[in-house]
Amino acid sequence: MSYLDIPRLHFSGRFQADISTVNNDVRYYDNAGFQDKYQTMSGGGAWNPEGTGIFRLVDCKITGARTAQGSISTPAEDPVIGMALENADDRVFGKLVDLDPQQQMVSQIWGMRLRLTDGKEPALFSGEFVPAPFTNLWLRQQSGVKMDQVLAALYQSVLHNVAWQDSVNSKLLDALRRASEDGYLAIDMNVYGYGRDPTIPRYTLGRVNGTIGPYHSSEPKHFVMGRQMVAALNPSDDVYPFAPTNGVYTFQAKVLDNKSVAADLGNALQIVDASGKLVPIGTLQLAVLKTTDPNTLQTIVTPSQVAILGTFDYQQTGWYDKTAGIQDFDFSADPWCVANIASRPLALVQPGSNNTYNVLVQETLGGLYVRADDFVCRIEADKSAAVEFYASRYGAPLSASVTFGTDAGLMGGTGAGDQPLNPPVPTPDIATPANGASWPATVATDSQGKAVLNVKAGRLNPQYPRGYIDGQLYGIGYQLTQRPAGSLDNFWNFVSVLVFSPFQAPAKPAWFPDIAPIMQQYGNLYPIMSKHLVDLGDYASVVEHLKILELAFSLPIEDPNHMPVTRDLSDGKRDMILTWMKTPGADGLPLKGTPPLAAAVSAAPMATVPDVAVHLDPLQTAGKTAVLLEYQARRKAARKP
Repeated sequence: MSYLDIPRLHFSGRFQADISTVNNDVRYYDNAGFQDKYQTMSGGGAWNPEGTGIFRLVDCKITGARTAQGSISTPAEDPVIGMALENADDRVFGKLVDLDPQQQMVSQIWGMRLRLTDGKEPALFSGEFVPAPFTNLWLRQQSGVKMDQVLAALYQSVLHNVAWQDSVNSKLLDALRRASEDGYLAIDMNVYGYGRDPTIPRYTLGRVNGTIGPYHSSEPKHFVMGRQMVAALNPSDDVYPFAPTNGVYTFQAKVLDNKSVAADLGNALQIVDASGKLVPIGTLQLAVLKTTDPNTLQTIVTPSQVAILGTFDYQQTGWYDKTAGIQDFDFSADPWCVANIASRPLALVQPGSNNTYNVLVQETLGGLYVRADDFVCRIEADKSAAVEFYASRYGAPLSASVTFGTDAGLMGGTGAGDQPLNPPVPTPDIATPANGASWPATVATDSQGKAVLNVKAGRLNPQYPRGYIDGQLYGIGYQLTQRPAGSLDNFWNFVSVLVFSPFQAPAKPAWFPDIAPIMQQYGNLYPIMSKHLVDLGDYASVVEHLKILELAFSLPIEDPNHMPVTRDLSDGKRDMILTWMKTPGADGLPLKGTPPLAAAVSAAPMATVPDVAVHLDPLQTAGKTAVLLEYQARRKAARKP
């Protein structure tokens, strides 16, 4: 089961992502070249240099629901409508974390607890959001103020360790509790309309529409084992990347009990502006293609070639807020659909000219699909990570072979466009050395469609191939071995891997030779802490706040107070810091050591990525937009003779 199953709750409101932006430029990780001005907006610290890193929901309410009897949207139908979906009331908010400054396109939410409350009881249910990255990022918003983030994406995960109030006056919540397994609930959140202009009230705030549904223990946690609709993207280098050819983006659907289809357009339809008003693009209908050739992409079909399941109500007032973009289509009265929907592709169609339909988005060819469940890995040297994959045909588990290769996606670059630094700092290359991570060429899925890929981290040589930043990035691409020619693939379906540099701590670590370089880097990149709490680059300030820092560095990675917030410090270095904090010298304080005579020099030469021209407003650099445009520019440069 998944968030598309019944019963499900829909919610609408806002989110806040108060992220720091100094760390978006990989070159700022170079302690030797860092300048204090980078901690200000005017000096290059982008648009929110003193961000706290928090991620939280704001003013979110249950706006609608789907039950076995149909849709509901008023408290008279069930008191759950109008209840608040809030953050934890007994701890701090969650955190939004990039994997690496050279991989900012899988930002994860860590340490977030959500609860449903009626304002009387603290929580009718509460659960921990399993860390998940966003996916399906695309150019969704058509207009906005200068600093608006016009890109949108979705988060799909589960709430675990769900605790329920014993007595709840809601038939819908009772049904949801009975339908879920192992203390889990499924959750999906569409995020958009994010404000980056510090002069407007919605600064660091965006809009969210989402769904909570039941979860089945045998299914993936971060996508639906269902019908996968993959949009064609505009192939031109002259347009903004990742704009769908037909104006509608990739989405998921699921056949429920061979009676109805739930289709989710929550992150697939264009919006006018940050308010979330949907762009009217005409009649949209869900259909089953009657083609006997499922390995061909259709563009125009006749009425005899489709079975129309129904029309999306997306232009009705309040539809998006009440449904989060999900609509159900009952086909139980159509004998052909009942007999054939499990083996024929779904399509989003639009009435065209001459009594035809234009196919805007079609299900994957042959209904074949494979995806990694959690696709972000942090791996210590000589350790491994297990990545689960699920293969399906028309939403049913598939025994198949999956082939793996390399795919860096949008990784690399500075993360800040072509903004020059003076003195210049080199931009490191990624995926070198090539043997820093390894994995099998193929794996086979079992009868449940599941396979596990073991990704092994080597011992990076040189130890710091990127010079001034720990570890190295690798990307793993994948596809079904017997994939039909001409298949459309979801660009975002690859695995991002951060391999930490091998590290052996000294027996007696001291501040100047061992601890200061690490602490100084975080102090540079997160001025909110160094300016307002503890100066991480100063021995006396760190010692003054030793107990609270020791606690933060000791917390598990899932805890919202875990330090560092970026989760990009290796176990070996964290253990060294804790050892230093807990081992006083003769004066009763942690060892200070001797200041270095000169700045350390990288022991190995560092490869650099070629310069590309990416012209952005200074306040719009160091973010997701810059990463996308850098990727586009690199792609153009690679095609030049």
